[in-house]
Amino acid sequence: MAFGCLIYFLLPTEPSLYWGVAGLVIGLTGCAIIRCRFTAYLGWYQMCCALFLVSSGFCLSWWQTHRQEPFYHVPFHATTIQGKIKAVEYLNSGKKRVSIQYVRFLTPPESDQQEWQRLVLFTLSKNDTQILENGDLIQARVMLHRPSSPQLVGGYDLQFYSWFKNIGAYGYALEPVKIISFQPAYSIQYLREKIAAHIRKLEPGSAGVISQILLTGIGGELTQQERHAFAASGLAHLLAIAGLHLGIVMSIVTFTVRWLLLRSEYIALYWPVKRIAIIIGWSIGCFYLVLTGLHLPAIRSLLMASIVMLALLCNRPAFSKHNLMLAALFLLLLSPASVLNVSFQMSMAAVMALVSGFQLIYQWIGKGHVQDSYFYRFIKIYLLEAAWVSVLAGTAVVPVIMFYFHELNLYFVFANLIAVPLMAFWILPMGLLALCTMPFGLDAIFIKLMCFGIDGVMFLAEWVACLPYASIAIPVFPGWGYCVYFFGLCVLCLCITPLRWSGGIMMVVGISSIFLVNPPDIVTAANGRMIGIKNKQQLLTICQGNCDNSTLEEWRKVLHVNSVKNIALDDHDYNYNCNQDYCFFYVQKIIVMFNAVQKEQNACQPGLLEFSFLWNGSVCQYGFAINKKSNWINGAHSIWLTPFKVRTDLQNRGKRPWVMQPIQRGIPKLPMAQTE
Repeated sequence: MAFGCLIYFLLPTEPSLYWGVAGLVIGLTGCAIIRCRFTAYLGWYQMCCALFLVSSGFCLSWWQTHRQEPFYHVPFHATTIQGKIKAVEYLNSGKKRVSIQYVRFLTPPESDQQEWQRLVLFTLSKNDTQILENGDLIQARVMLHRPSSPQLVGGYDLQFYSWFKNIGAYGYALEPVKIISFQPAYSIQYLREKIAAHIRKLEPGSAGVISQILLTGIGGELTQQERHAFAASGLAHLLAIAGLHLGIVMSIVTFTVRWLLLRSEYIALYWPVKRIAIIIGWSIGCFYLVLTGLHLPAIRSLLMASIVMLALLCNRPAFSKHNLMLAALFLLLLSPASVLNVSFQMSMAAVMALVSGFQLIYQWIGKGHVQDSYFYRFIKIYLLEAAWVSVLAGTAVVPVIMFYFHELNLYFVFANLIAVPLMAFWILPMGLLALCTMPFGLDAIFIKLMCFGIDGVMFLAEWVACLPYASIAIPVFPGWGYCVYFFGLCVLCLCITPLRWSGGIMMVVGISSIFLVNPPDIVTAANGRMIGIKNKQQLLTICQGNCDNSTLEEWRKVLHVNSVKNIALDDHDYNYNCNQDYCFFYVQKIIVMFNAVQKEQNACQPGLLEFSFLWNGSVCQYGFAINKKSNWINGAHSIWLTPFKVRTDLQNRGKRPWVMQPIQRGIPKLPMAQTE
């Protein structure tokens, strides 16, 4: 089914639904005929089942895509909007971002539009310190823009994310918002924001921000250096609520409830203590995940935990690959687009490796338990079991991190051996006690103790991130290599014949594909205001206005260079010479035009590549030229000099419902015309 979803989403043009329906009919008919009349043809039966499932994924993806609202027209100018707050987020910069629903425009000519069905996300000004709560009706003067195109060919596609998250526009407020009416919606989001505000009041530092993330799932003002430290040390998964956190919470509650119930002789003899503890632990785990936002990995973890709970209650084997299959199937039925979500892929890869590989070390650890001393058993189980879990999960997701984030972390096993037990035995237990005592005002001491443990994890992350080669930049990971790796991982983990070991060879081939990629020599941004030129181990950038630091960092990793240098006007070096009108690069034979000037005999040469910050036209008119209009129409560009090749973002993404050309603005949300 996931393969059918991938077929739909990766096609360059919008396919017809008839292909999926035809596959459904053929597969279902074939299954019925073979099941009734030709039961010996098992292989054909399996092929028909596979065709039916692939077609199901294709049809579900088509249906999810076409039931979304189209992207609406977003005004160029500042406008006043009115809507109801759905959520309040806290950004790393210290500002707040609100998402509002039921948006209406109050400024002409957009005031003729109907109420939006899509959300609008905008950042508040830094001096806006008002207390905004979920459900409040607000009015704001904002500058909006539609979801942007990728700033790199094959980069993060915000339009795809926004299409399926029902987001219509992003922006920022030009002045403090006006609260029209206080209408607090007493929902789980309201409770999350209240708890987060309470934690920030007690602990305003970085440790308080992380405790807020762990207890509510609401992000906070972590600095770029702190987030880099967690990523480089392989501890970034601690900041994303998933199976690790749910397993810890359910284990703590289950063992605690069971220990308390066993204090009574009557309860221990006449009550099903084990089942009561498991049900209470599962219930608290459900509440914890709802409180932290029910993100995609959390939903997968909850589904698998529910199946494990049922298995334990029925005295059946709890660890099975069928649990992962059912969880993945439910997520694909819920949202087929999640197959392209990095969280979905990391979660599935890690759990698949854990379920398949943990039994190997578990059987070996179980030998000799009776003869070993208690201390030796503790050391063996803690070191080997914890290390093996970190190796399995970490190694399985390393290529996923390489593909999406273009970096490789080398010390994740060592860091997790210290951080995960600290999270399990100190940080989350203190957090649960804080949540339990918060209604009575007795949570301050537990929040302080929780932050004390978080400080230790932050120190560990920063120390590991400073080690040599803690984070290695990875250039472009080709899509075909990534697919080969994932297919090999599935064969290795799911196949039950000796053929499974061929999956390891496929994984090695897939990862090795990064050495076959030639990074581009020149990249341009989709808005036509940034140009990057690779010069040995340095990226030379020219920006019209301010450079976007996140885009520069992504370019640096993909082009596999060590440093980035921004070239200013009247700057010169052995390789380039700039003035007020243009920059000329001698080695690459590139000219970058700033102003419309007459043809420069000294600069314009045959075979020259021309890049222009002007909207249209070419100055040299000798060969290939890219101006701002080219970027706005076709999106970001990647250019290879030897051999010469150009790849644009529009070619890469194709013509799909969620793909907007940079020059497009969307469809006006106008009411139907009145009939005469």
